[in-house]
Amino acid sequence: MTTQPLKREHTTLAPAGSQSSTVAQWLRRTLARPTGRFIAQIAIIGIFLAFWELGSGPILPRVWVSTPSAIFARIVFWIKDGSLWVHLAATVTAAASGYIIGSMGGIATGLLLGLSPRLERISGPFVIALYSLPKVALAPFFVIFLGIGVESKIALVAVTVYFLLLYNTLDGLHDLERGWADAYRIMGANKPEIVRNVLLPGIMPWIFSGLRIAVRYAFTAAVLGELIAGNEGIGFLIESSAGNFNSSGIFAGVFILVICSVTATQLITRTEKAVLHWRN
Repeated sequence: MTTQPLKREHTTLAPAGSQSSTVAQWLRRTLARPTGRFIAQIAIIGIFLAFWELGSGPILPRVWVSTPSAIFARIVFWIKDGSLWVHLAATVTAAASGYIIGSMGGIATGLLLGLSPRLERISGPFVIALYSLPKVALAPFFVIFLGIGVESKIALVAVTVYFLLLYNTLDGLHDLERGWADAYRIMGANKPEIVRNVLLPGIMPWIFSGLRIAVRYAFTAAVLGELIAGNEGIGFLIESSAGNFNSSGIFAGVFILVICSVTATQLITRTEKAVLHWRN
């Protein structure tokens, strides 16, 4: 009787390095897709909120940082009693009105100074002095002349946005390649045609860059005006919540402002892509 030798089965294990590289490749492929990036962003937000909810109390006093659930409950309460829409409308009205007025004035002044070098040299020191002035220092001045209503907030936002668009427009005109304007001039184009066909399209990226930056400054100026002197607006809600040591109300107001600012910035970005589609 012959005995067959027992065959030992060998199990092949993949190296740890190859497993980690496979995971890394899967992550890269997942994050390369818009859906994967969106899921990753939601996961990061969820983890952050979970740590915040669980850490508020054991790690930090809730009177300082509140909790996401309390902040959400505060927003729901404002929606139910209708106060959110009244105060949100006041802030958005002040920010949007001042933003439009300041943008139009800043772009027009920037074009005027950029197309008139002599006028720019004369007014340059005065423009720099006014630009260097902290705009929040003008808030009491506007309150004295315009009252504590929405008018003083609009004025503060308009002045803040005005100088941002003024300097962005001037920078665009200074950095623009003048060769195209000279070529149009040689071909017999007059100054309005050169401005319309060369200068304005050329400085549009600078203008839209200024418009995007000015969005958050517009909301900041509106809220600062409401904090200094106001009886309505998101800034007023934040101030009243702080006076009552209600941290959930403070965070709720800040969260609403973030949503408004991000939404407005996205609208400007989409408008820029639609207007400047020829650059893609």
